Amino acid sequence: MLLDPRPRLTPALERVLLDLCAAIPELTGVEPASMLVVGLAAHGGAAASVRELSRVARGVAVEGHRRTIELGLRPPFFLEGDASRRLGTLIHELLHIDPADPARLLDDNRHDRKGHAALEKEARALGARYLERADPAGLLCLAHQGEVLLRQWKHRPFETTRGKRFGDDDVFEGPVVMQTPAGMRGGWW
Repeated sequence: MLLDPRPRLTPALERVLLDLCAAIPELTGVEPASMLVVGLAAHGGAAASVRELSRVARGVAVEGHRRTIELGLRPPFFLEGDASRRLGTLIHELLHIDPADPARLLDDNRHDRKGHAALEKEARALGARYLERADPAGLLCLAHQGEVLLRQWKHRPFETTRGKRFGDDDVFEGPVVMQTPAGMRGGWW
């Protein structure tokens, strides 16, 4: 069997999320290992989204980890960003998760209570503070140009699947194209 030469973005993003949650005090309690990072289809102009998996599945266990939050990355994340913007998007989505109960979303940070712009401003400020101490090599995956492999749903849970369990057979690693402006690209694999 031939190995696919394209870089695997899923584990690289999982490492970024782990470092963000360890380094940013406002994210203390958020558990990256319980998040399922997946590529999703377009939804309006959103670059990403998070949702509680307990609302759509009896359980989700992928790669030996119980997953309680879906962190979905949408086409604008890949096609309209650079490392800084993608970092801000990840932090923005992490701010939606309740650090006191990381299987749930934080009611105070839902967009019907705190507008997108306010949460985005907070995410950018936290990102700037994070970048002051972060190892830039760990963020190079966010500056990739070209195809990568990313986990995606083969069968995505939705409201009518609340009684079903989802696992490794319901996801796959598939290609996604990342476009990063010239001069802002980085190699990482």
